[in-house]
Amino acid sequence: MIKQIFCDLDGTLYNDEKISQEDIKAIKEIEEKGIIFNVATGRMFSQARKIVKDNVDIEGYFICENGSFIYNSEEELIFKGTIDDKLVKKVIKRFESKDADMYFKYKGKAVVLDEDTDFKYFSTNFTVDPDFINRVNYDNMVGNIGIASKNSEELARIELYLTSEFGELLDIYLSSDITLNIVPKKVSKRAAIEYVCKQTNVDLDEIVTIGDSPNDICMLDGFKNSFAMSSARQDVIKHARYTASSVAEAIDIIRKEYSI
Repeated sequence: MIKQIFCDLDGTLYNDEKISQEDIKAIKEIEEKGIIFNVATGRMFSQARKIVKDNVDIEGYFICENGSFIYNSEEELIFKGTIDDKLVKKVIKRFESKDADMYFKYKGKAVVLDEDTDFKYFSTNFTVDPDFINRVNYDNMVGNIGIASKNSEELARIELYLTSEFGELLDIYLSSDITLNIVPKKVSKRAAIEYVCKQTNVDLDEIVTIGDSPNDICMLDGFKNSFAMSSARQDVIKHARYTASSVAEAIDIIRKEYSI
């Protein structure tokens, strides 16, 4: 029996700056069957909510910033997993690159240090604050430190270096082809999904997870009903039980599998 679906946005449900009519129809139909549709994204809540609510009403939770923030169906913040200010300052001090840019998810905004940033190739929704890294404190509200670069080798170097420096305290991983994410240890989409399931008394075998990126591997690997987009990288696909070309196709497969 399936009770909930947890779905990534970018590259999964949200493509070419839209949600397809086929996916919208499938979500509406599955929720009419009593199955709750939830979002699990690296985006901030304000962005994720607008993308979804402009297209389709959902009854589920919003897992945002890769699990750093969880909002319930009433859009109330029920979980916050942020990086301690002292640790934020240490990461800033250690970071050095001529071919990558640092950005921050802070109080519901993406903050970059310079308008001419590689982050703009990932998103145009950001605030420019060159003095952000010089602040005395951040009120413990940095949920995610990111590194953006079109140079994949440089991202790999930075990932290796920061992991060696902070791997015991932070999880550091690629979230797209041009972005590296740094989040608190044990804060992830998977941990957030487990948290929501515990809150709603749902077994992990009663859920479906759908994603496409390296930061989705944790919400695909080991789950009974996990889907990777067929357009995803092979290192993502191998962690999912199924592949599908769209969210609508994934929902259709589950409906047939469980006679929903």
